[in-house]
Amino acid sequence: MISEAPQPVTLTQLRETFQVHDRLLIESVVTLVRAGWAAMNLGEGLAITEQGRQTLSKSGRPQSTVVRKASTSLYMERVCGLLERETQSGLNVRTQRDLGMTRAELDRSTLAVRNPRNSLSIGQAQGLLPHRAGEWIRWVGEPRMHTKGNEFVPVHVDVVSRTVTGLPRTWEPLLTEVLLQTAHEREEEMREFPQEKIAQLIAQPHRAKAASSRPARTAGLRLPPRSAALILDGSEFLSNVRRILNEAEASVLIMVSAIDAGTVKLWEPQLKDALSRGVRVDVLWGQTDNDDDGTPELKRIAFQNSAGAVRTLRFNARPAGTVSQVVIADRRIDNGSGSTVTAILGGVPLLHGTGDHHSLPALVVSDPGVVAQIARAAAGWWAETDGEDFSAAIDRWRRLASDWEESTRSLEDQRPNPALSETENLDTAQVVLDADCALLGRGETRNDGVIVRAYRAEVSEIGGPAPRGAVAVHLRGPSWLPPSAPAEANTGSP
Repeated sequence: MISEAPQPVTLTQLRETFQVHDRLLIESVVTLVRAGWAAMNLGEGLAITEQGRQTLSKSGRPQSTVVRKASTSLYMERVCGLLERETQSGLNVRTQRDLGMTRAELDRSTLAVRNPRNSLSIGQAQGLLPHRAGEWIRWVGEPRMHTKGNEFVPVHVDVVSRTVTGLPRTWEPLLTEVLLQTAHEREEEMREFPQEKIAQLIAQPHRAKAASSRPARTAGLRLPPRSAALILDGSEFLSNVRRILNEAEASVLIMVSAIDAGTVKLWEPQLKDALSRGVRVDVLWGQTDNDDDGTPELKRIAFQNSAGAVRTLRFNARPAGTVSQVVIADRRIDNGSGSTVTAILGGVPLLHGTGDHHSLPALVVSDPGVVAQIARAAAGWWAETDGEDFSAAIDRWRRLASDWEESTRSLEDQRPNPALSETENLDTAQVVLDADCALLGRGETRNDGVIVRAYRAEVSEIGGPAPRGAVAVHLRGPSWLPPSAPAEANTGSP
């Protein structure tokens, strides 16, 4: 009835048609809205949604989705900004009271804080959120800090053998060298530290459980054929960006490390064209040139293309400090069969000059699951940025990320599960964010697949503070052999 009605249907009309009690009608309406098949327009009534139309067009009831709430606690170490679950069995955390150390002993043996951030990146955390097989992350709430500077991980450093004992395996590639260097510098003053106390601190606490009982970190996403390609040429990169902006249907996110007025003007025609079609364009920038500030130009374009009080071009007023370049756009498929989403990572600078700080190869990817993780991370970085509240835009990208990830899971359900022997021949993509980007190319990731960074590689140095807004994609599989292997990576358009 709602689908066939020429205008929104009211509760009164439903009552007259079905002749049942209002309580039953209201329960039915709530069910339809929660399922996403109908939407309530305040003051008007119920209207059918696109998902509702798809439901009616199918022969049976579509697969339902059950949403459950879950929470977990994470630790952020304050040297490089790496994360780990509180329940990770290799994490030997002691409070200051547990250590039984004097203040002088503590100061003498504690690594200096190099990562001053007091906020948690939702993007970096999403790979550590535990969920069961067949589940996906629908929404990530704002993290809350429980403690600060009151917990420590005792680590034993042997300068002679250059070994470190007591670190979680995922932290070893970055922190080992920092610990060895610090231990060498403090070798003389540490000789007086009681060896029996060292043995007690390094021993695992009784509350630790077997590692096999803990869920693993999020693995790479299965990558469909022709859903990702490298861009090796600057002109080809710019052509791809123009293409997805021209084909954008409803939403565009442009994330850049910097902006300036001159380059914003160069992209003004493409921005205005998208805005004139009703596309919402969001720009998240990291820093601006004080002598050539690009924000007044964005403000002018937004004002000239606003619909009354509604602004379809939004941007952060203060620097976000993000270091990556990413463009995301939802696009209508040419044959009219639906829509898709595309992201382009890296490439020559879009909104800031033409300097030598470009990142090639770039990556164009149209897998909704990969794009969803990047979009959710970008929304988190924007939420952490000081300035005007753009909660509507932030929530929209989180909602889009959820929808794209759900569509990926629906596709996965339709695909046959490969045999264990076949999984090695599948292409996968793993989204790597913030401090975890510094791990790329080291340890187990060395000579393993292809790594595409959306930022300059030097921003993630060993032992330095965690880069904010760093995005990389680690591609593995037969289509993504390392450069030294006798094969070429994909270079065609997806």
